[in-house]
Amino acid sequence: MEKTEKKNFTTLDIYLSAFLTLFGIHPELKLNNGKVIFSFPANEDLYKLMLNFNSNVNVPVTDFVT
Repeated sequence: MEKTEKKNFTTLDIYLSAFLTLFGIHPELKLNNGKVIFSFPANEDLYKLMLNFNSNVNVPVTDFVT
C-alpha cells in the first residue's frame, strides 16, 4: 500500500488566515521560533478562497468579530 501524503499550505499571514477561517477552513497552528505558523489543508477550495482574498472581495467583518 502506498502512503498518500497530505499537502498543506502554510503562511504567517494572520489576515489571510482570518479570511480563510471566516469561510470555514480552519488551520492547524504550529509554533516555530516564537512565531505562529498557520497550516491549512491544500485543496481546490483553499485556492479559490485565496484568489478571492487577493481579489479584495467584500467581507462581512461584523459577522466575523461577533
